Amino acid sequence: MISNQFFKYVQLLHEKYTRKPEYNLFSVLRSESDEVRLHSRFLADLLNPNGSHSHHDTFLKLFLKRLKESLQVELTQEVTVDTEYKNIDILIRSGKTAIVIENKIYASDQDKQLSNYYQKMKDEGYKNIKLIYLTRTGYEPSDQSTKELPDKVKEKDLTLVSYEHDIYDWVTRCTEIAARDAPLREACIQYLDVISKITNKIESQDHMDKLKALLLTDNNMARLPDLFSAYNEILTDLQLDIWNKIAEGMKREFGELCDNSVTIQDFPRDLVRNYVENKRSSKYHNINVKLDGYKKTYILVEQDHYIYFGIHCKNGSTSQEYKDIAKKTKNFINSYRWSSMPIAIHAEPQINFKNLTPENLSYLAIEANRQSYADFIVNMLKEITVTLKQQS
Repeated sequence: MISNQFFKYVQLLHEKYTRKPEYNLFSVLRSESDEVRLHSRFLADLLNPNGSHSHHDTFLKLFLKRLKESLQVELTQEVTVDTEYKNIDILIRSGKTAIVIENKIYASDQDKQLSNYYQKMKDEGYKNIKLIYLTRTGYEPSDQSTKELPDKVKEKDLTLVSYEHDIYDWVTRCTEIAARDAPLREACIQYLDVISKITNKIESQDHMDKLKALLLTDNNMARLPDLFSAYNEILTDLQLDIWNKIAEGMKREFGELCDNSVTIQDFPRDLVRNYVENKRSSKYHNINVKLDGYKKTYILVEQDHYIYFGIHCKNGSTSQEYKDIAKKTKNFINSYRWSSMPIAIHAEPQINFKNLTPENLSYLAIEANRQSYADFIVNMLKEITVTLKQQS
């Protein structure tokens, strides 16, 4: 049986080997989860033979070499590398070959996303089209994204790539090559720190070796499945508690919940557990209430990695209700306007429930923090509804 001493030793190792946060220009300028303006741009520049690094095609060749077995492609003609070409995150082209890189850190797949990118390249006349699905840990794209891709393409031309291993190891090699180029070397080192943070990667080999040795002591490793199960159950408890607190506040302020709200389903705990365990078809949870004075508009709290909330118009951005609400709420700070939501706000603190950091876990473990988190959402929604009524 794993004793308290086991956990104390793990904590001591963490304190010994975890580096204190250092200044990181990437983190200062952009959110570490900014797929387009941070990750895609930096990676595309490294991959580009004409990039600002002045190492020509060295980094691109290293990248292709690492993925040689799965990608099976050689670029023999002039290479171009673009970002956001026809909404493709990174596009590498050479002759009749096109390599599409779809960069997913926390964002969800869009409908037929990879299928559409493949078809766009096919329509432009490319014969050899490769798809790279880049995620934190190398997981598969959703059926929603690939549903119109031919089975042959899925099997032979779709490569799963991870930040945790593939990108981290590749950028590490780039760092070694750039050893005498101080600005580039430091940029690569700082970028590796960003990868470590978004993947919760242990950077010290000594730290890893000691943890491995600890697990192999006294049959500790055999008890890990029990710990993983308990960990998922705790995450389920904490997230379900947040949903219940949000639901209580929304019922108190706005009335009865709509039938599709997660807390009034037959088995809400199972739904939350499926989300925690990344089961298929478990991406979204929400609580919503009909908004008084409007026909097809709802007060909404929804989870997709992060929890966000606001007003949802079923008829979309072309409806008069959407336009009316967007106009009345235009002065709310830190708010967004999306295709079906004239106002949307992220819950504070912003917690990525698909990639919980140690700081997130410490915060969520305290019941008062969970109540404060739910209260923030309900109080902001109340401000929004009061604003709508005042301007009616």
